[in-house]
Amino acid sequence: MGHLLQAKAASEELPRGAHSAYVTNRLATKLNAEAYYFDPWPIADPLLILTDYRLANQATSHEWTGSVKPPMLSRWFAPISGRGGVNLFTQNGADWKRDHEIFLPFFNNSNLDATLPAIIEEMLIFRDILRQKSQHKDIVLLEPLTLTLMNDVIGRVIFNAELKNQTSGSHPLSKAMLRQLDLKFVENDVVENLGQLNPFRFLEVRYNSYVLDKQIRTQIEKRVAAVQAAKGSDGQFTSSAMLDRVLADYFSQPAHQHSNSIDKEFMTMLCAQLRLLFFAGYDSTSSTMISICYLIWKHPEILAKVRAEHDEVFGQNIEACAGMIVENPSILNSLPYTTAVIKESMRLLPAAAGARHGCNDLVLKGSDGMEYPTGGILVQMNHVAIMRNPTTWPRPLEFLPERFLVGPEHELYPPKGAWRVFEIGVRNCTGQAFVMKELRAFLALVVREFDFHECYDEVYAGEKIDLTHVYNEKAFLVESGSAHPGASSPVEFR
Repeated sequence: MGHLLQAKAASEELPRGAHSAYVTNRLATKLNAEAYYFDPWPIADPLLILTDYRLANQATSHEWTGSVKPPMLSRWFAPISGRGGVNLFTQNGADWKRDHEIFLPFFNNSNLDATLPAIIEEMLIFRDILRQKSQHKDIVLLEPLTLTLMNDVIGRVIFNAELKNQTSGSHPLSKAMLRQLDLKFVENDVVENLGQLNPFRFLEVRYNSYVLDKQIRTQIEKRVAAVQAAKGSDGQFTSSAMLDRVLADYFSQPAHQHSNSIDKEFMTMLCAQLRLLFFAGYDSTSSTMISICYLIWKHPEILAKVRAEHDEVFGQNIEACAGMIVENPSILNSLPYTTAVIKESMRLLPAAAGARHGCNDLVLKGSDGMEYPTGGILVQMNHVAIMRNPTTWPRPLEFLPERFLVGPEHELYPPKGAWRVFEIGVRNCTGQAFVMKELRAFLALVVREFDFHECYDEVYAGEKIDLTHVYNEKAFLVESGSAHPGASSPVEFR
């Protein structure tokens, strides 16, 4: 009958709404195991949960398993990307390679640098909003602001569209995507996901998916017209936006040079992939932004070091910082301590996990000699557990950016494969360089100007919340697309 009753018992020891990663980690703690089999029947397929990086390294370095995503992920992503959940994250083999090569040129470093002016424009709007809110002493929820910011950023860099969510309310495209996520993650409660078996919920998801597709197609058609207009005028079409690059490449191919529109099959593929990339591009980055803010301002000595580094690199004129980044994007590479802070924040509050499809010839071997066959099993790397594992990370619960600045001879130096935020191997995150640029730019624009104070005690006033099994972290992660710090990150400006 599966292990849902055991999972339910573990979840009852956690704060309400705590992410499923804490549930599976709690079970690992009870079993005193670095890996164990978990059967979430009837919700999902059987899993092998890994809490040690050495086992994870074996899985992602395997010739077959390391490159194959499990079928269950397609079902998970189906409401988000449509097309039966077939997308770059879930595809395998030749299909993945074909579509991956279509989008890969966007992620070269020079093109990513070319997107920074648009990103900075949106971040300056965000900074102005923070300036307005800082004039009052009310509690501010940071998460809706970062989500809106990243919606607008992704609108610019993927669709070459100004969605203006930050200044003009929710754009229909953003509204449809957020509604789709709301339907998938009801009340941020993993138990509520059983509601997806409800046929009325299914119909609602399907209808909103149609609405979302319609919005995506509208954006595609706009950019097709722009590409065709440039071609018709013999002008050189230059754009760093992902969709523009994909379309320009499509119409440059001999089979499509004389076409005025894209074919049905390509449109279907493009809609699904852009839905995924829109979601992935804004959701996890937004989550990481608020995790970083929570942890930096929780540790004043680290905040002071970050500010000192920014003064040294950008000078003390805060207003000049944005222009310096636009003029010389590589200046963001001169922030080693800031980068270490970002990586340490991701270690403590990771936005996602890793998953691969096991096979009969892969048997993982534990440090105690235990063997774990993986045939027919989804191998899941629990990032929360792996990146707080005390056998790997000295002082695992402490916020120590220095881990990523010391050499291999130092006790804090993380072994290869222990930090897995973007996962490792053939199927690692294609957009990781882009994410790191965004996060460095974000901190460069806000970290020296504002003083945040987390307000979880005020929000949870009167509630008895046991944080023991979420590492005593007030900003424990909850289910919301990617994992997000809970309670929408309440802060005051001080």
